[in-house]
Amino acid sequence: MSRFIQIDLLSDAAFSRGEGKAGLVHVEVEHDELGLPFLGGKTLRGLLHDSWLSMQHCFPELAGSAKRIFGREADFDECSIVRIGDAVVDNETRLWIEAAENRLHHPIHPDQVLEALTDIRYQTAESRIFGAPEKTTLRSVRVVIRGLKLQSTLHWLKDPDPEDDLRCLSLSLLATRHAGLGRNRGRGHIRLSLDGDPEKTIQFAQGGGL
Repeated sequence: MSRFIQIDLLSDAAFSRGEGKAGLVHVEVEHDELGLPFLGGKTLRGLLHDSWLSMQHCFPELAGSAKRIFGREADFDECSIVRIGDAVVDNETRLWIEAAENRLHHPIHPDQVLEALTDIRYQTAESRIFGAPEKTTLRSVRVVIRGLKLQSTLHWLKDPDPEDDLRCLSLSLLATRHAGLGRNRGRGHIRLSLDGDPEKTIQFAQGGGL
């Protein structure tokens, strides 16, 4: 059975690509050649692993499952049994956008797609003494607008334990609440679920199995 992680954006999120666009934004979001925003699989894996590390002491019985899902800490040999793909829009939407960009008459441009799914936010640093904006600190950041859903395919190299492995993964999904830049400014509030089903994710996290 093919499984995936669904990301629901509950607030605007800045999935930064570490560079800006001259004359437009200082911080650009990750997006593909079609202009569709995405969250890299390695970044998503790191978020889940960090969430697990913050609560692993509460679930010592799942230590073996955590190694199977996330691999061993500080180990360069890849030993996890699952690969987490990039979190992207659903395939039907992608095909529609691709067709619209490649049609002969009035094709749309990737920049139009990006602009339709994102917005630009401005922020500045404040003086700790006067509370006023500091000079030359105005920055523009592109954000993915809330409401967008992204999906990351899980590629299993071995069949997971339907109890412990999926429980460990589901606990990590439920514990991951924020992603991207500007978390302390109310951005990047997300909800993660297994197969896009929050109730099933909770059931797995409680040890309910299949």
